[in-house]
Formats: sequence, structure tokens, C-alpha cells
Amino acid sequence: MDFMLTFLIDRDSASEPAFAEMGRFAGALAAQGRLKGGAPLRPEEEGARLRMEGEKPVISQGPFVETSEVIGGFFIITVESAAEAIEIAKQCPHLLRGVGPVEVREVIPVGPPA
Repeated sequence: MDFMLTFLIDRDSASEPAFAEMGRFAGALAAQGRLKGGAPLRPEEEGARLRMEGEKPVISQGPFVETSEVIGGFFIITVESAAEAIEIAKQCPHLLRGVGPVEVREVIPVGPPA
């Protein structure tokens, strides 16, 4: 089973993710064969959000004021169960250092198997 760990950060916080610790954490997951991929994300100010207005897509440039938390990065992990994904999330430096919450969501497979 694949799960996405999404690392949320408070846009009003001055906290920076612990990149070195997260790198070591990712390395340990990769060595165990559990990490499929992931990365930190550029700031939301550099992003865009698309939504439909009628039949026309409308593009908004960041920041997006609709929420106080934004996605700072993500991992895709392979595990046997949701409980195992949650246990891994509990060990994440992002969570343990109080940078922000970690959201755990199962990835729904689409299309033919890889």
C-alpha cells in the first residue's frame, strides 16, 4: 500500500523545516525500501491555483489566503497498512520538532499496475 505523508506548515510561523533531519529520515526510509519519492515544495507565493468559473479556468497566484496551513513537502511511502504509515509519521522530524502536522493519506492506485 502506498501512502502520502504531507508536511503542513503554518504560513504565519517563522519556523523552517528541519531539512537536514528530514533528509536523514528520508534516507532511512529509502534504505528500508519504504520511500518511493518526495520533496520539499517551493513557497506558495511561487505557486498557482486553478479553479473553474463557469466553463473557464481561472488562475490565482499565491499566496492563497483561504487557509492558514500550507503544504511544505511530501513523501510517498510503501507500507503494509495504515497503522504502519501512521507509526512512520509519528517518527517524522517535522512532527517531532513542532514544525507542523503530518497528514497521512492512502494513495488510490489508478490505471494498470506499474
